Amino acid sequence: MTESDNKYELMVIVDMSIGQAKIDKRLESIRKQINKDGKIFFEDIWGERDLAYTIKKMDRGYYAVFNFTFDTAEMKEFETSLRLETEILRHLIVKLPLNYEPQSLEDLQNAHLEEKEAEKAEK
Repeated sequence: MTESDNKYELMVIVDMSIGQAKIDKRLESIRKQINKDGKIFFEDIWGERDLAYTIKKMDRGYYAVFNFTFDTAEMKEFETSLRLETEILRHLIVKLPLNYEPQSLEDLQNAHLEEKEAEKAEK
């Protein structure tokens, strides 16, 4: 990792109405964009989920999370390309802290369940 590379996390919500084949194609396109100027080090595909609120008349979306290193100078262009994609309902890119350890949604949910069970056992 060079000084111009930083760690980022991208969460993207893809329009479900385009079908699974096009969703897979869109996610592969995102992977190629990231790998052009960076490197993916963790990926977590959440799949089809309800949206918290309606976006572009949609109530469900296909969620994917990518953790990656990226050349900071190229980030604005990458974000613009995501914003222009009509098949992407929403996206969010955040810069990760230096010591961040990625976890899958399943791991986080299991940890939360274990905490709740431990709390019940203490009572």
